[in-house]
Amino acid sequence: MHQASFPQVRCTSSTRWVFEHHPIHAGVNRKLYLAERARTAVHTGEMSATEDRPGDQDRSVLFAGHVLFAVLLVIGTVRAAVEFSPPVVPIVAAALTAAWYGLGAARAPRSTAAQTRLWLAGLVVAWLVLIVISGEFVWIAFLLAMLVWHLLPQRVALPVVVLVAVATVVAFGLHQGTWIVGAIVGPIVGIATAVVITEVYRRQRALSEERRRLLQELIATQQALADREREAGRLGERERLAREIHDTVGQSLASVALLLRAAMRPAKSADPQAERATQLTTALDTTLAALGETRRFVRGLDPEAFDNRGLADVLAAAAAESTELGLPTQFESHGTPRKADTAVEVALLKAAQEALSNARKHSRATHATVTLTFQSDEVSVDVVDDGVGFDPSTMVSGRADGSGYGLTSMRTRIAERGGETTIESEPGGGTAVRATVPLARQS
Repeated sequence: MHQASFPQVRCTSSTRWVFEHHPIHAGVNRKLYLAERARTAVHTGEMSATEDRPGDQDRSVLFAGHVLFAVLLVIGTVRAAVEFSPPVVPIVAAALTAAWYGLGAARAPRSTAAQTRLWLAGLVVAWLVLIVISGEFVWIAFLLAMLVWHLLPQRVALPVVVLVAVATVVAFGLHQGTWIVGAIVGPIVGIATAVVITEVYRRQRALSEERRRLLQELIATQQALADREREAGRLGERERLAREIHDTVGQSLASVALLLRAAMRPAKSADPQAERATQLTTALDTTLAALGETRRFVRGLDPEAFDNRGLADVLAAAAAESTELGLPTQFESHGTPRKADTAVEVALLKAAQEALSNARKHSRATHATVTLTFQSDEVSVDVVDDGVGFDPSTMVSGRADGSGYGLTSMRTRIAERGGETTIESEPGGGTAVRATVPLARQS
C-alpha cells in the first residue's frame, strides 16, 4: 500500500507569527499552519495522485477483488466439475453464487448496512454449500474473509472470520480424508494474513479520508482567514478615507459654514458691505484650499500646507486661520526645532486643526493657544482654550448625524505614528488637548 506523507514545507517566522497571533481565535493556529503546508504542497505538485484522488484507489481494489473472486470461482468450478458427478451440481451452485455476488457488488454503492450484511450472509452460506460439494472452493475463503473484515464492524466480523477459518480447515480434512498440520495451519495463517492486509488497508483508507477531511477544513479555515483579512483591510481603508475626508474637506466645510453664517448676521463694523465681502472672500479661499487638498489627497501627495515650510510655520498659519474664523488664537514654539517625518508633522497639524475646530464649534471660547514643543526624543502640540469645557468620559464617537469622529480620528492618527493623545477638560474649565509623538521612532 502506498502511504503518502505530508510534504515538508518551510514556514517563515513571519508566517508563524501570523498564525500564532491573528485574532480570529487561538484554536485554529495549528490548523492554519497545516493548511499553509497543504496548500503549498498542492500548488507545487508534491501531493501524490493517490492522495489527491482516493476514489481511484478504492475502485482499483474493488476491481481486483472482483477479478480474484471470478478467477477462484472459475478454477474451483472447473476442477470440481471434473471430480464431482454429476458435474452440473457444482456448476449450478457456482453460477448461483456468482449471481448473488454480482448482485451485491452492483448494488453496493446504494446498499444500506442491513442490505450489506444480508448480502454477506448469503455469500457465506453459498460458499459453505460450495465447500460441501467440493474442496476446490475453499480458496475463496481468503477473499471472503477480506470482504467480511472490510464491510462489517469488528465485533461482528471476528466471529464470522473464525467461522470461515474453521469451515476451511474442516473442508480440507473431510475432502482429503486426512488431518495434517499443513491443512490446519495453512488456511488459518492465510486467513489471518488476509485479515491483517484488510485491516491495514482499512486504516490506511480511514487515515486518507481523515486527512482529506482535515485538508478541506484547513483550506476553508484559511479562506475564512483571508476573507477576514480582506474585510479588515477594506474597513481599515474606509476608516482611513473617512479620517482624511473629515480632516480636510470636513474641516474646511465647517469653516465655510461659520463664515457664511457670520456673513448672514447683521454687520458690526461701520462698513457692513466690506465686512461681508471679507467674510465671503475668506470662505471662497477656504473652499479653494479644500479643493486643492482634496486633489492632492486623491493623488497621494502631502498636504499643500507643508510646501517648503516646517511644522512651526504651518501651525502658526493654522492659528492665524482660526483667528480669521472668529476664535483669537495665539501660537508659541519652544525648544530647538527638529525635522520630523512628514507623516508625523501631518498628524500633529491635523490634531491641532481638529482641536481648534472643536473649540470654535462647541466650546464658546474667547481665546485659544497652540504650543509646539520640541524635546530631545519627542515633539508635542498643545491646544488650550478657555471655553465651557466638557466631561471627556461622555465623548461619543460616530453620532447618527455623522459628527463625533474628530477626536477618534485624532487619536488614531497620533497612535499610528507611535504617539499618544491626552484630553483634559471639565465643565466650565476649558479644554487642553495634547498630542505627543516620539521622534526616536521615525527614520
